[in-house]
Amino acid sequence: MAKPLTPISIAALKARAKPYEISDGGCAGLRVVVFPSKRKSYIVRYRFRRLSRKLTLGTVLLTRNGEGEPDTTPELDSPLSLAAARELATKALRQARTGNDPAAAKRKRKQEQYAVEADTLQSIAEEYLRREGPRLRTLRQRRADLELLCKSAVGQLPVDQITRGQYARVLDHIADHNGPVRSDRVRSALRTLLSWHAGRSDFVSPLPRGGRKTSIRERARTRILSDPELRRLWATAGTYPQPFGPFLQFLLLTGARRSEAAGLRRSELSEDGHLWIIPAARSKIKRDVLLPLSRAAERIIGAQPPGDFVFGVDGSRPFGGFDRRKKDFDAKIGFSDYVLHDLRRTARTLLSRAGVAADIAEMCLGHVLTGVRGTYDLYQYRPEKTAAFEALVALIERIVHPPEAAVADITLERGKRRRR
Repeated sequence: MAKPLTPISIAALKARAKPYEISDGGCAGLRVVVFPSKRKSYIVRYRFRRLSRKLTLGTVLLTRNGEGEPDTTPELDSPLSLAAARELATKALRQARTGNDPAAAKRKRKQEQYAVEADTLQSIAEEYLRREGPRLRTLRQRRADLELLCKSAVGQLPVDQITRGQYARVLDHIADHNGPVRSDRVRSALRTLLSWHAGRSDFVSPLPRGGRKTSIRERARTRILSDPELRRLWATAGTYPQPFGPFLQFLLLTGARRSEAAGLRRSELSEDGHLWIIPAARSKIKRDVLLPLSRAAERIIGAQPPGDFVFGVDGSRPFGGFDRRKKDFDAKIGFSDYVLHDLRRTARTLLSRAGVAADIAEMCLGHVLTGVRGTYDLYQYRPEKTAAFEALVALIERIVHPPEAAVADITLERGKRRRR
């Protein structure tokens, strides 16, 4: 018959090459398991419905002199003194005799806890980005917005326990510290995330419609570059180091969005280099966009170093770092009250100045026809868009090199010849 264990006898147990168990004569079924790593745990062995069962109670808690620390309310899977382990073992055996398997109950609690932890806001956001990320046109921005949200107090909470008020306080905090526009963008990302999770589970989103802190109509920009500004930007971009200088010129020549041009891959170009097909995965309208390239735009692409990404620094990844590069570029041109998207608006305005029809100009920017026309008119308008982009190039050329300046240069040259 096994002798009752004591804290001192447990402390004296030595590790072996393989785990072994020592029974406690002071409590039926209680044993100490000694592992090769010198770790020791309490377990209880019992029979349930004529089958042998094992329940791990927790690790052995011993002080330096071998005495166990007192436990008031012992819990499973926590460090236990000998007295606490005997108390838990007695409860487990009593539970087994009443027809409830304590090991099965423990497994169920762990599964429930795992389910709660697996459905935290942060874990759902990570799963969403992993599954839907490849299809997102603005993956980096969406990731940054969700990371800002998950760093808040609600990030580690189970998503079905987060209230509307908690979301509101987090979004208010973001508005106070990062601005109302960023708060609205995070709210939009959150609404998309919760709708995605609701479509995969029984979850119901507590986030109501509306609630924006800014008005899209009120903060819509109307900034375009004036002709003198365009001349300064174009001339500076022509001598600015690659790829940022040519990239700015390319934005004006194509009216493309910043992210679309930054992610331009050579595989998206036709074999003759005259067409750029923006795939649906990168297009805002979620369909392939066919853009004929002007000769000027083709020359910019041809002048870039070889690599998969045309404007990538090393050709292996999309172009980035716009804020830092623009700050240095703006110091050279003498103005900075514009964003890169204003170049797209400037290009659209120049298309109208060049006499391009409104529908063709809109399609040059990758917009779709509205209403029934957008459903039934599937013509690509390639010749019309080609002519429109060449007209845009011609207008930019006249702005950048105005006829008056050319005449002045000729007059100055003639004066030099006469003096000779």
